[in-house]
Amino acid sequence: MKKLSTAKAVRLDNAASAQWHETKRGWTRTVGTGENRFIVMQLKPGGPYFARIGPANAQRQVSLQTSVRDEAETFALEYLAQRTAPVEDSFEPAGDEAYMVVAAPLPDAPPKVLTLFLLTCMYVGSSRFSSRNKASTRQKLMSTLQILVAAMGPGLDVALLDRNDIDGYIEARRRGGIAYTDFRVMADGAVRPYRRVTGPVKWRSIDLELTQLGAMVTWATDTRCANRSSYLLDKLELRGSLTKDVPSSGKTPRQIMPRESVARLISTAMQLAKDAAAQDTRELARRWYRIALALLIVDVTGERIGAVRQLRRTNLKFVARGPGRELQLTYVAETIKGGEERTVPFPGRESDLIYRLLLELSVIGGGPLFPRELDGDPMTTDQMIDELTALMQIAGVDDAKGSKWHGIRALWATERRNGDLKAARIAGGWKDAATFMSYIRTSMDDIRRAIADPRVEIVLPGDETARPKGGPVLRLFGGRRPSAFQRNG
Repeated sequence: MKKLSTAKAVRLDNAASAQWHETKRGWTRTVGTGENRFIVMQLKPGGPYFARIGPANAQRQVSLQTSVRDEAETFALEYLAQRTAPVEDSFEPAGDEAYMVVAAPLPDAPPKVLTLFLLTCMYVGSSRFSSRNKASTRQKLMSTLQILVAAMGPGLDVALLDRNDIDGYIEARRRGGIAYTDFRVMADGAVRPYRRVTGPVKWRSIDLELTQLGAMVTWATDTRCANRSSYLLDKLELRGSLTKDVPSSGKTPRQIMPRESVARLISTAMQLAKDAAAQDTRELARRWYRIALALLIVDVTGERIGAVRQLRRTNLKFVARGPGRELQLTYVAETIKGGEERTVPFPGRESDLIYRLLLELSVIGGGPLFPRELDGDPMTTDQMIDELTALMQIAGVDDAKGSKWHGIRALWATERRNGDLKAARIAGGWKDAATFMSYIRTSMDDIRRAIADPRVEIVLPGDETARPKGGPVLRLFGGRRPSAFQRNG
């Protein structure tokens, strides 16, 4: 039998696979047709797969986070199924689904009954809502507003809002189990409802939600209707005391995570990744490499996990410094509190370690460092907390009273309490000195040093030989023998 050439064998293999084709750079495949058409490809033989999606004039390249062709095909087909799922134009929401918070214009005259749902829709459509919140914050607030509407009732008359409504909401949020409908806007512009159930939340979350409710009520009492004849809502006596009975958890000191625990978490994550790579479970290995990378970044920079999770490969730049390299990490204004871009340099050892981690993760271009599995967008803060919780359970690290990622941030501030506080505050992203100082924990040893260091030595009569050479001396009774009155007290 005549032996086939390599080129013919490849063509036969392509025919058998029907859609995959091998090029000089590796394997490639076109998925979908028409507007849903996109390309899955490798940039080098054996390298990770990428999907080139979007319209022709604004295409973006997304890493599929795998070098296995079968996995890349599965991810691509799942994405295609999501894009081509039929949109139910005749969808008629029922129950909670009928109350989708959308922007609504101001009425010409005050409504006879200003319901909570109507107030929420008008507030979302106001310039105050759009100007005071950036896009990511507005997206989170929409879910919060859906919970408010579901828990208090969309038909609640805002003018009759009283303490019973507030107390009932607080109790329901602390207990959990509030069924509500959230709404997701898909890439094609379609809106898909999906049911959700809340779990128990902390006091801080309730405080923020009721503060948002108070902001809406304040806006309604300060805003005129479209014809400028009267206000949407008469002055409401309750608006200044909406959160008076909610314990303020913001003043509770953050518990620091011990240095030994942070070191154990990083080493455990690295070991789990190596074990998974040895068993050829690459996706599991990448999971632990990502959590190790996040721990290193938080431990070095002291930044909030909300900003770290949004980092992209373009935010990391390696520059030559001496015989090695230095990582310079830039936090862009849109992802951090305060809105001021800043660049943080890394020590040499950590720079080399992160460089090796990036090679393991195969993150190139503008891809996120911590992508979600389904859509490739950055992981949410809750997902990052869940990942750290899972690692803590494996490593046997106790939770410092729920602080988790913030416990590392508090540790970062505490370890720099004796250095340049101004530089530490700027590096860690604290807006003012008071907020930075609230993160610093003071131990009993710190108090002992603060008391003992500046004190002068007390030398009692007859103990002058015990005094060390040099240093101030405080003599009691002027060096004279105490009188009988002094001896007797």
